[in-house]
Amino acid sequence: MDDKKNFRIGQNVIIRQNPKGANPLWIDFDTVSVQLTLGGVFSNSMPLAAETQSTARTGTHDYYHQKTLMIEILLGLAAGAGISALAAYTLFLRRAKANAESRDRELAALRDADERRYQERKNELEDRLRTERAKLDEDRSDIVAKRRETENLERKLVEKDERIEKKIGDLDKKLEDLYRKEQAVADERKLLDEKKAELEGKLAEVARLSQEEARNELFRQAETRYERDFSGLLEKKRIEYKTKQKEIAREILIGAIQQYSSEVTGEMTQTMITLESDDLKGKLIGKEGRNITAFERSTGVSLIIDDTPDTVFLSSFDLFRRYIAKKTLEDLIADKRIQPARIEEIAEKNQREAEKLIAELGEKTLTEMGITGIPVEIVPLIGKFRFRTSYGQNILTHSKEVAYIAEAIAKLIGADPALALKGGLLHDLGKAMDHDIEGTHPEIGGRIARKYGLDEKLVNIIEGHHDDVPQICIETKIVQIADAISAIRPGARRINADQYVKRIQEMENLVASFSGVNKAYALSAGREVRIFVDAETISDREAEKMAQDIAESIESNLSYPGEIKVNLIRERRIVEYAR
Repeated sequence: MDDKKNFRIGQNVIIRQNPKGANPLWIDFDTVSVQLTLGGVFSNSMPLAAETQSTARTGTHDYYHQKTLMIEILLGLAAGAGISALAAYTLFLRRAKANAESRDRELAALRDADERRYQERKNELEDRLRTERAKLDEDRSDIVAKRRETENLERKLVEKDERIEKKIGDLDKKLEDLYRKEQAVADERKLLDEKKAELEGKLAEVARLSQEEARNELFRQAETRYERDFSGLLEKKRIEYKTKQKEIAREILIGAIQQYSSEVTGEMTQTMITLESDDLKGKLIGKEGRNITAFERSTGVSLIIDDTPDTVFLSSFDLFRRYIAKKTLEDLIADKRIQPARIEEIAEKNQREAEKLIAELGEKTLTEMGITGIPVEIVPLIGKFRFRTSYGQNILTHSKEVAYIAEAIAKLIGADPALALKGGLLHDLGKAMDHDIEGTHPEIGGRIARKYGLDEKLVNIIEGHHDDVPQICIETKIVQIADAISAIRPGARRINADQYVKRIQEMENLVASFSGVNKAYALSAGREVRIFVDAETISDREAEKMAQDIAESIESNLSYPGEIKVNLIRERRIVEYAR
């Protein structure tokens, strides 16, 4: 007990005197707070009875009171220990119960999980069993169906074997009958031969003539008797065939023409290009007309820009140039970068692509018509037909038409249709190059055909379809007829157009013959000739003199309406590269 008269018993109990100095003592527990009095009673902060307080003050009873106090303390400690033990036991029971309940829940969860796994496994096995049973049923059905099918096939085979055996038996019978009939016929023939020999012998005895002499005599008498009738019949047939000759020829030609039908289209000298807006016209012209000049110099085609809304025109007699110019203009419009350098670049690219296109057109034409055996050097010339005209008629269309008509005629009269087809396609071969080589197109075509080893009959068709050389085969005449048919069809050709093209070509060839001329193009329907000269070899003064000479040469050598503008251009370009 310290100065304050406090006692500590164990960890959880403290005995403390009354703060007022009286006898009652305080006992504090951590969990229970009670007061012990000398009377041994528990109360909530209640003082001892007055009568006991007076006796407690006496000294005679100190020992008794201390002993009583110790007993009460021990009883309180025993009670506290019991309460603590009870509380601990209760807590232990609760924890044990909680643990048991937790284990029960875990066991229940495990049982549930096992039950679910069992059920899932059971369902899975049942599904697999059902699937296997269904598969077995299906296999069983297939086996039954195949067994039935096999039985049907076996039954059919048996029936077929029976029919075959029956037919074999019938054939054996027929063979026997035929053999008997052959024997009978042979016997009858032998008998007839014997009778014939007997009769001939008797005839010879009667007429005293041999068999050959008797036959000749019979023919002589028949000829004498029926000579007039035979002559009259032959004359009648000759007159009849002569009367029908024109009709037969007409039917052959009509039949050949009806087998081939194509649209008649005349090639024009202008191509119309539609623009997105009129704003592009200014870009096409360029500053001081540089773009339009570069375009016409690169393509050789006139670019006509007038008041027609959203439209420009390309004018040239040469289909090949006009095709390149059309592609170049379309590419420039799509590219939006319209300037002289770009114009020249695109024109050169389209020139190369157009040359490839020519070879592709030739191959496509031969494939379409089923023609083989043409040398590869001639294939591009066939493609060039697409960009050539004859009196306004496209040469490729004309050549295909002639080939098909000639093939049909050859079939009708018994000639070689393959040779006629090939000759009809190649008969105007020289027109693919007659702008570059002197001579008529049959002469040029014949030289090309011989150069590349074509058949001599094919060469004769090319050279002789206009009677320039003697015709050595019927197919040459057939191609000549087909060529005439194609040319005289209504609307197929325009004479004025061909004369115009010829005049333009003569003008270009005349100007190109001058030394120092790089390019020469006839523009504006032949009213202008545009000339590009080499700036390295021709000076400005010489260019002026050359323009005058060209104008005088045109006046002297060509016939033309109105006047022709000679536009000579000398341009010097210097190109360097920074590396």
